[in-house]
Amino acid sequence: FISRARAFGFSFRKGDTSLGVTNFAMAEDLHALGFVVLGLLLSSLAELQTPQSPMPATDEDTLQRLLGEIFESDMSQFREYVEAEECWSNLVELLDENDGAGWTVLETLFKAREKAAENKNSLKVITARGLLSNPFFQS
Repeated sequence: FISRARAFGFSFRKGDTSLGVTNFAMAEDLHALGFVVLGLLLSSLAELQTPQSPMPATDEDTLQRLLGEIFESDMSQFREYVEAEECWSNLVELLDENDGAGWTVLETLFKAREKAAENKNSLKVITARGLLSNPFFQS
């Protein structure tokens, strides 16, 4: 945790209870939640033509590599990747509703650590409760 926090510009010691530590810890949880939610959506909403049809990988390691290394956290490029897979067309439709509200939720989750670093000296905090006000969860 401490080495990841340092990678985002946080510096603190073990036992430190600063607001920055708390914010980054919550951001770490939200970042991880993003991969859980995405994996769940990709696997549960996939429409395979036959039960034997192969599905693109949806494990956390693959998703982290795609989002972090290949698409460099660019959600529009990742959306294009998902859209190119016919089995995920209904997922793209769902995430596109309400002007892309679902993509906004995912992007907020995946970039929570970066946002915590930007706001480390302020009271601006991203929370799961705050995300629930997104139109994606209202329909």
